[in-house]
Amino acid sequence: MNKDEQIKHRILLAGASLFRKKGFRATSMDDLAFEIGMSKKTIYKYFSSKSKLIEELVMAHIAQERTKISAIIQSAQDPVQAMVEIGQLVYEHYKEMSEDVIVELKKYFYDIWKQVDRMQTEFMLKGITLNMKKGIELGLYRQELNPEFITNVYVSSIIASCDNEEHASGKELFYLMLLEYHMYGVVTPKGRKLFEKYKTKLGQ
Repeated sequence: MNKDEQIKHRILLAGASLFRKKGFRATSMDDLAFEIGMSKKTIYKYFSSKSKLIEELVMAHIAQERTKISAIIQSAQDPVQAMVEIGQLVYEHYKEMSEDVIVELKKYFYDIWKQVDRMQTEFMLKGITLNMKKGIELGLYRQELNPEFITNVYVSSIIASCDNEEHASGKELFYLMLLEYHMYGVVTPKGRKLFEKYKTKLGQ
């Protein structure tokens, strides 16, 4: 990395640390400048506002998660294993993520939240539809199913659970319940055997 890239990286790392500790709203650019030992003027050279800093951090996180998911899809032996391993990744993500992060994004940085929500929804729809088609082709999912319709129902259920405050304290477990409900609804006997084999890793 050149000097500018190194400085920007330092700001992003410090920002991520402070936001985790204090939250998005409570963390000021003064806090960030003090944490790094850098003037606010220098920080604003790289990020025009706190919102821009948050946006870049969130987008970087999404990119990392997508890279992990792509690696799972490439290495999985079959579509059932891919769904289970991605499910475990999402479970761990929900377990580690503070509910306050989502609440603050929605309330105080709504434009960023809507962008994230749209991107994640499109990514899920595309990925799960492809998974459904591949599973049907291999005889692991039922032939009579409409991949697009089933995917829309499943993704809509995930989104609804994320928006439901009643599930906030156990969102990761509710997600696993949705995954099992989805998988048992789409698998053939052959696919069910694989799911029963792979699902023992879920929630660990």
